[in-house]
Amino acid sequence: CYHCKLNMQEGDPAVYAERAGYDNKLWHPGCFVCCTCGELLVDMIYFWKSGNLYCGRHYCDSERPRCAGCDELIFSNEYTLAEGQNWHLKHFCCFDCDCVLAGVTYLTVNDNPVCKSCYVKNHAAV
Repeated sequence: CYHCKLNMQEGDPAVYAERAGYDNKLWHPGCFVCCTCGELLVDMIYFWKSGNLYCGRHYCDSERPRCAGCDELIFSNEYTLAEGQNWHLKHFCCFDCDCVLAGVTYLTVNDNPVCKSCYVKNHAAV
């Protein structure tokens, strides 16, 4: 078995993944899982990349960044990296007023991004 490295016994059910190549890669049905989340991929669409099996979600995550605001893949070449996460430009917003913060100075209040004007109005000591 390509995953657990145990010998496949004659007569045992086995999964053959065509996308993995034609060099006798076989899996026990219970070992045919996503390398990231462990989801069982028998009877599912699977992806093969760099010697690993992936479910659809984790394969896509390996190809494109995912927006922290909406959990969708980001296909645009323009997006922002803020607070250690990727965001669609329109989804990285002020926690108080929802104005877009991509490319502008902001502050954090209780781990939430806040624009300068809302910080002065709502959070700064007088």
